[in-house]
Amino acid sequence: MNELSYAILIFITLFLLVIIADFIQKKFKVDPKSTRMFVHASVAIVVFFAPLMLRNEIFPIALASIFIFANFTTSRLRMFQGINLSDRNLGTVYYPLSFLILILLFWDSKSFLVSTAMIVMGFADPLAAVFGRRATKPHIVEAFGEKKTLEGSVAMFAMATLSVFLGILFFRDGFGQLKEINYIQLIIMSATVGLVVAPVELISPKSTDNLTVPLISALIIDILVSNHHIIVPFAFGELLAIIFGFVSFRLKFLSKDGSVAAFLIGSFLFGLGGWKWTLPMLFFFLAGSLGSRLFLKHKSVYNLMYEKGHTRDAGQVFANGGVGLGIFLIQFLYPNPLWYLSYLGSLSAVTADTMATELGILSIKDPFSFVQMKRVEKGVSGGVSYLGTFAGLLSGGALGLVALPFADVYRVFPIRLIVAIAFSGLIGSIADSLIGGSIQGQYQCEICLKITERENHCGRNSTKLVRGYEWVNNDLVNFTASAVGAIAMMLLFV
Repeated sequence: MNELSYAILIFITLFLLVIIADFIQKKFKVDPKSTRMFVHASVAIVVFFAPLMLRNEIFPIALASIFIFANFTTSRLRMFQGINLSDRNLGTVYYPLSFLILILLFWDSKSFLVSTAMIVMGFADPLAAVFGRRATKPHIVEAFGEKKTLEGSVAMFAMATLSVFLGILFFRDGFGQLKEINYIQLIIMSATVGLVVAPVELISPKSTDNLTVPLISALIIDILVSNHHIIVPFAFGELLAIIFGFVSFRLKFLSKDGSVAAFLIGSFLFGLGGWKWTLPMLFFFLAGSLGSRLFLKHKSVYNLMYEKGHTRDAGQVFANGGVGLGIFLIQFLYPNPLWYLSYLGSLSAVTADTMATELGILSIKDPFSFVQMKRVEKGVSGGVSYLGTFAGLLSGGALGLVALPFADVYRVFPIRLIVAIAFSGLIGSIADSLIGGSIQGQYQCEICLKITERENHCGRNSTKLVRGYEWVNNDLVNFTASAVGAIAMMLLFV
C-alpha cells in the first residue's frame, strides 16, 4: 500500500471509532465521559503507529486538520455525544490540535516524540479521570476554577511513566539518539516526564490538558533525549522542586495549586538551569512572600480590595514566573547571553511591583494615579507612591546583586548591570500601574461603595464593573508587566 492508501485507511478507522462511540453511548446510555475515554485511547493507538505508515508529513497534517474542523463543528452543534460532552468544551479540538503542532515540530526527524506524547495523553489522562472519580476520600486540588484529585494525578504519573518507557523502547532501534540512552536512564527519564505531566494535567482547566500534556511531554523528552547526560540532574531538580513546593505550602506562602505550579517552574529551573537561573527566582519568591508576611497587619485592612490574598495560587505563580520560565526555555533551546538579561528584567519587574505594593501601603499619603491624575485610596489599582517606587528600585537592585556572579560577560559592567536591572523593574512596575489603573477590571461594591478588584465583596456578589474589562485581571496585568520588564532589560543592553 502507498502512503495515500494508508492515510485513507487511518481516516476511516478514526471516523469509525467516533461512530462506534456515539452508537454505544446512545444505545446503552453509557456515560459520555466513558465513551470519550475509549476514543481517546483508541485514537492514541492509531496515531502511535502512524509514523510507520506515513513518512510524508502532508498526510498526518491533513488528517489532523480535518478532525480539528470536524470536532469543532460537531461540538458546537452538539453532535456525536459519544465524544463531545454536554458543556461544549473544546477538548476534542485540542486533541488533534496538539497532534498537528507536534507534527509540524517533529515529524520529519523525531516522529517518535509525536507517537510517545500522544500515547501519554491517550492512556494516562483517561486513567487519571477513572481513579479521580472512584476515589472514596479524594484529596481535592482546585485550580483555575476546576477541581481535580491527587489520586487521579498518581494514576496519571504511573501511566505516563509506563507510556514513555514503552514508547521510547518501541522506537529505540529506529533512532540512533535513543540507542545512546541506557535502560537505567530510560527508567529515570520516563519517571521524570510522568512527574511533570501529572501536575500539568492537574492544573489544566477546561480540557486544555489535551493540549498541554502532549506538548510538554514531547518537550521534556526531546530535551532529555538530546542531552541524556542531564537526565539524572533533572530528576534531582524535580526532587528539590517537590521539597520547595511542599515547604512553601506548609508555610502558607502558596496554596495547593500554587505549590503545584511552583513545582513545575522549579523543576525546569532547578533541573536544567542550576543556581544561575534558580537564585534570582528564589530571591523574588522569598522577598515577595516575606514582604507579605511582615506587613500583613498593615495590609489586612485593604485585603478585600485586592483580587487575591497573600497566599499565592497557580494563576499568581504563572503570572509572576511564567515569562521567566518561557525565557529560560528559549535560552535552553537557542542560547544567547541576552536571554539571561531578559530573564532578570522580567523578575525585576515582578519583584519591584510586589515590593511596591507591600511597602506602598505604609505610605503616609495616599498613592497617586497617573491614569486618573489624582490621589486614590490605598489598595486601588494603578496607585503609585514614593515609598513604593523606592522599594521597587531597591528590590530590583538587590536582585541585580544576587545575579551579578552569574552574569557572564556583563559582570565587567557591574554598576551598569545593577542599575539596568533596577530600572527595568521600575519600568515594568510603572507598566503594571498604568495597565492596572486603566484597563484592569475594577468594581464598586454596592454595599460599602469601595472600589475593588474582586467581583465578590462584602461576602456576596454585590459589585458592578466601573472601570476596565472583566477579562483583564491582576494576573494578566502582572504577566504583562513581567514581559515589559524583560523587553526593557534587553533594550538597555542592545
